[in-house]
Amino acid sequence: MRELPDRRKVESAATFALDCVEALGSYRADVYYVARWSSYVSLREGVPEEDKTEAFWRIGLRVIDPHGHQGVSDTDDLSLNGIKKMVEWSIANCKSSQPDENVMLYGEKNEPMDLNLFDPEVLKLSHEDKVDLCVKMHEIAASQKKVKSVRGSSFGNGMSEVFYCSTEGLSFWESETEASCGVAVVMESGDQMDMGGFGEVACSMEGIDPQKTALEAVRRTAIALGGAPVPTGRYTLVLDPEVAATMVDVIGELFLSSNVHKNRSMLKGKLGQRVGSEAITLVDDGRLPGRLGSACFDAEGVPTQRTVIMESGVAKSFLYDLKNAKIAGASPTGNAVRSTGSLPDVGFTNLYISPGRGTLEEFLNTPGTKIYVTDLMGVHTIDPVSGEFSLGAKGALCESASDLRPVSGISIAGNLIDLMMKVSKVGEDLRFFGSTGGCSMVIEDVQVAGN
Repeated sequence: MRELPDRRKVESAATFALDCVEALGSYRADVYYVARWSSYVSLREGVPEEDKTEAFWRIGLRVIDPHGHQGVSDTDDLSLNGIKKMVEWSIANCKSSQPDENVMLYGEKNEPMDLNLFDPEVLKLSHEDKVDLCVKMHEIAASQKKVKSVRGSSFGNGMSEVFYCSTEGLSFWESETEASCGVAVVMESGDQMDMGGFGEVACSMEGIDPQKTALEAVRRTAIALGGAPVPTGRYTLVLDPEVAATMVDVIGELFLSSNVHKNRSMLKGKLGQRVGSEAITLVDDGRLPGRLGSACFDAEGVPTQRTVIMESGVAKSFLYDLKNAKIAGASPTGNAVRSTGSLPDVGFTNLYISPGRGTLEEFLNTPGTKIYVTDLMGVHTIDPVSGEFSLGAKGALCESASDLRPVSGISIAGNLIDLMMKVSKVGEDLRFFGSTGGCSMVIEDVQVAGN
């Protein structure tokens, strides 16, 4: 396996690239370097399946001329000849591009802060440690009632690092570790079988719990096992935090300024207007300690920040990189994302719904018939312009938390803003799934198609 390049070699290559560009006189440029090391072990039906360790890195150069033409190229060759070729390709791509008066580089220097993103314990895990964890997750899941087989158990660890520098004088490194585990099970009830699972990923070992992951995989699969459709009608839905997080992701896409400016968001022109219930406050925060989406700076060197994009149902702000902020006459929010070989765009850091009051159990115990939704299918088919959707769902029909009757083969349809308006409660049980956070959520009067 290749080892990651020494940081001094990366810095030297980046400096050489910028020097080459500056020697041409009229160009500005930035360098974006990304490296990842990862190791992954998995079992299938308790038997070793995958065992791989990988290292990846690339360095990219973006050049900008005085008229706003920009070009990018990247390479994994850090030799002088490799960097020279990257510069040549970046210049060539710049000359063939269309001018854009909104393209710019960031030049304000800011001090980094410790966001607790690097846990050395993650990298200390041996191969045997990871195999043992997979075996334990397999055994825990296999011992649960109705589990016919444990289709897979997996554990991974790794680290990533980013280096950014520019002709504007910015230069910084950022790094983080990552640990992940997951379990997939097949469960049987009578003549019906279903497969489901659960996984966790975090920056530290404290952020995941393999034992709870195995049990959660079984719990979630069992809820809808042997389920049947409910009668078509209007129901109160109770979403668990993971399902709510998938909705948060979709809603968040509407607040990306690049989508707004390309007419791909139904929220265009709606800042300051109510687009959801008072129970919903959405936040993007790039400086949450110990979270996967956190970083001191974005992919353009702009400091990250906490941005409230929806407050008590009112659209408050879009998320911006430098270019889209200039188009809108707004300030950048530190939300630029890119690969080494692409131009910057707008993305999320840590996107989550602010916690309210109440727990999932309390919501399920509220009087009345409800559908407890544990899985939504086709969420990313929601039309971002019209907001229209039709989603498959499964979970359980319930009168209380102890009375769950499996449900599957149903669909919910409607309009996204109408759905957000019907959110009556948001729980206090905020959980992050990757870099997206969700809480238990109650949505009233939703049309459900069943039998």
